[in-house]
Amino acid sequence: MILAVLWTAFIIYGLTSVPSGIPRFEWLAWPGVDKLIHLILFGVEAGLLALAFAKDKEQKWWLPILIWCFVLGGGLEVVQHNWVEGRSGDVIDLMADILGAVVGLVVVRDALSKRSNCY
Repeated sequence: MILAVLWTAFIIYGLTSVPSGIPRFEWLAWPGVDKLIHLILFGVEAGLLALAFAKDKEQKWWLPILIWCFVLGGGLEVVQHNWVEGRSGDVIDLMADILGAVVGLVVVRDALSKRSNCY
């Protein structure tokens, strides 16, 4: 759970930082890379949360995790749009966040399923 909290803090810091304060690499300017970054950030977020809550064998944890990722991603898009200079809110970023969360949950579910079948 500690890793999930730290990752959440990393996401909040990264997505609310003024762009000039972030190291720039040429590949960050490629079209669509920002969507891929959102997908990865929220895939890891959902995956870490899923691992933290995976002790519940009934897997009822996936919906609260998806809701959390939606609220976090949507909230950060609103913050970016209204209060972070040089950034704007983007619905497609939010869609990438949710897609990443779904991918993260599926990867963890499959990994846990394979692990439990080994015993």
